[in-house]
Amino acid sequence: MDIYSVGDYGDMIADKVRMDPFAYALKANIGPDSVVLDIGTGAGIHALLACKFGARKVYAIEPNDAIHLAREQAQVNGFADCIEFFQDVSTRVTLPEKVDVIVSDLRGVLPLYGQHIPSIIDARQRHLAPGGILIPKRDTMWVSLVEARSVYNDIVSPWDFPYGLDMEKVKHNVLNNWSEEYTDTFRQRDLLMEPQIWTVLDYTSIDNPNISSSSLIQKSSRDGTAHGLLLWFDGEIAEGIHIFNGPDAEFPATVYGCGFFPLLEPVSIAKGDTVTIDISADLKEYEYSWNWHTRIHSGNDLHTIKADFWQSNSWENETQSYDGPGT
Repeated sequence: MDIYSVGDYGDMIADKVRMDPFAYALKANIGPDSVVLDIGTGAGIHALLACKFGARKVYAIEPNDAIHLAREQAQVNGFADCIEFFQDVSTRVTLPEKVDVIVSDLRGVLPLYGQHIPSIIDARQRHLAPGGILIPKRDTMWVSLVEARSVYNDIVSPWDFPYGLDMEKVKHNVLNNWSEEYTDTFRQRDLLMEPQIWTVLDYTSIDNPNISSSSLIQKSSRDGTAHGLLLWFDGEIAEGIHIFNGPDAEFPATVYGCGFFPLLEPVSIAKGDTVTIDISADLKEYEYSWNWHTRIHSGNDLHTIKADFWQSNSWENETQSYDGPGT
């Protein structure tokens, strides 16, 4: 369970790219008879806005002690009678009535984060009234091969024989983990292929937190050096209300970002090379196990392999070489 400071909540509220769409979505979907569930209320901003926009009742759930601050803010703003607080995780809470709107932001830098999706599935099934609204509604996750020399060097250079010591095992470990990066670290010019949709997380129907897709096959769009895969997401917060969070976003979010999945080594790319990407993410209790397989072929010649990397951040694969299935 993540414990955020008051400053952390302040950073989230100050991120207008994130906050404005949530505020617009709440205002557009709350009426005087609305009952609202706020999961992960934190300092209470979404619950307070729901009351401000006229909700009849708000149930606010938060497991950490920030909920006491949220209660104080409800009192100060005159909404103490409107909001009922629960200090717990949402999957253990039973509400006295169905709700018309569920608002939450349990995502991390990427939407596949901790118990985000299981919590949404549970709340939708147990608490949402027929015809009710989920905020956010869906997230579209994108992937591209990327040139990122500086980011890659930051990952590997500490382990390149410091003080004459061989640190290859540690280097292999860090290359089997992904890193959180700000969206504005990357530009469209850094991409080596047209971005592809990896998956769409439709919270109105999703029933499994584990995500995989069929192989994504694309031609490289320019010459360059591939350093890794870049994942990011765009969110539909409510009907007609969106967050755009990819490279070159006009106003990049500061709370959300990109996931950089490094290759085992940089690969020289020529325009027209064939790139095949397979990614899966499986939830293991409270953390995701990520697996990514990147194949790069020279042009259309599938027999000429420039790179074939199987990588995973699961413990079994962090401590040994991984050459693919069956090895």
